Amino acid sequence: MAIISAMWQDWVWVAGAVLSLSTILVAIVYFLSELFINEKMKNWAKMELAEIFYSAIIISMGITGLPLVDAVVQGSLGVSNMGFSPTGTHVGCTGSVTSFFIPTTDYGTVMPTKTYQCKDICGPDIAVDPKSIYHDIESCHMRLGIWYMREVFDEAKNFAFNIYLSYIGTSMLAQFTINIEFIFEKAGFFTFTPWAGFYTMGNKIKELCFDWAMKLLMLTKFQEVLLRFIATAVFPAFFVIGAILRAFPLTRKLGGLMLGMAIALYFIYPAFYAFGALLMLDIKNDPQVQLAWLSSPANPAALSTNPTDSPGDYPDPPIANSMYIRQNMSTLGGTYETGEVMDQLRDMEGKDSGEYFKEMEAGALASGQKTTPGFDMSKRVTATEDEKQQKIEEASKAADDWFGTVSKENKADNFIGFAFETGGPLDTLARLTFWSVFFALFSILGTIAAIRSLSITFGGDIEIAGLTRLI
Repeated sequence: MAIISAMWQDWVWVAGAVLSLSTILVAIVYFLSELFINEKMKNWAKMELAEIFYSAIIISMGITGLPLVDAVVQGSLGVSNMGFSPTGTHVGCTGSVTSFFIPTTDYGTVMPTKTYQCKDICGPDIAVDPKSIYHDIESCHMRLGIWYMREVFDEAKNFAFNIYLSYIGTSMLAQFTINIEFIFEKAGFFTFTPWAGFYTMGNKIKELCFDWAMKLLMLTKFQEVLLRFIATAVFPAFFVIGAILRAFPLTRKLGGLMLGMAIALYFIYPAFYAFGALLMLDIKNDPQVQLAWLSSPANPAALSTNPTDSPGDYPDPPIANSMYIRQNMSTLGGTYETGEVMDQLRDMEGKDSGEYFKEMEAGALASGQKTTPGFDMSKRVTATEDEKQQKIEEASKAADDWFGTVSKENKADNFIGFAFETGGPLDTLARLTFWSVFFALFSILGTIAAIRSLSITFGGDIEIAGLTRLI
């Protein structure tokens, strides 16, 4: 697996052929300048010959030098494209600094539920399956950047789902109404919503938190897709096309600019993400952090009734979503354990689309047990009239029992105080925002500066649509 794919490697030789043709044409011009004793033609031919020689050096670097540059980048980060064969225990994944527990869905294995395997992010095993997000990506720093974005995305997703489940109950409770009807000579009624005052402000904060979490999800997923797009499409295309365009006098500046953009986008832009990933890996693999997470009530295994579940089945401690460890979200009818939230998502994400939709059609989707009603009146079975009547009675009883629980609820919404605490939802969102934006900001600034410098080196245009002047 090469940095430049086989399809684009074939086009590198087109640039070589163009340079050969250009050399012949320049030689003819130089011969004519001697024949006509024209110094301008001779000087142009000499300058053009120097440019052709420089272009030949760049193309040869593209064939032989890129792996060396890639090795230098990996060495500066202290990582390797070769990877190791790590081993996993309940207190960490050992092997190298880039080893960690990777979700099976990330490297192409779809199981009945999402599980974790101790893998080296930069090793070969994680990228073998064509379904793997790391497939066809050789450079370790690029894989680290993608892994980093996926980790932030997963934590923001868990946070949003947690907020959503809490909002379901309190939003419904805030809309409960009491109708008082008066019948005299004239009829009329009054409607009261006595619970709205207790829950409206908390619901508003939940709406804002969910909205911000969705924006972070879009931002992190965009960055992940961008990194993979750069690795598999932008870099090889820009590098090869830039090398070809640099062989022509009229497109030399554009070709140099594309070469500078290709190298900066592939090596400089993801390097900042890779640095953030190494920091995250160092924290997650810390034995004290692992032990704290394995014994935390927020770990789904701590609440599981399945005897086969163990804390080692959930070895990925949160890096920013400290709310999972500190406190659970309050929900209608009691406290909804955050470990259950992660367990549901873990089960749902491990299913392929066919299995998921079959369970939905059959009404047996275990993953939705906390978000679906406790009674069933669907058309998924053929039922007699007596059975339908029984279902209606069961539904009515379930609703009455639920209303009895609601009527005994403490009307004070403790979410307001919890939202502003250390480790609460707002603090969690601030942490997630930091991990989503901080390294991306420096990546953009560093990449623009690198493009300008590299473009000059390759004889390209130094202005990038006004961006360099803005910086």
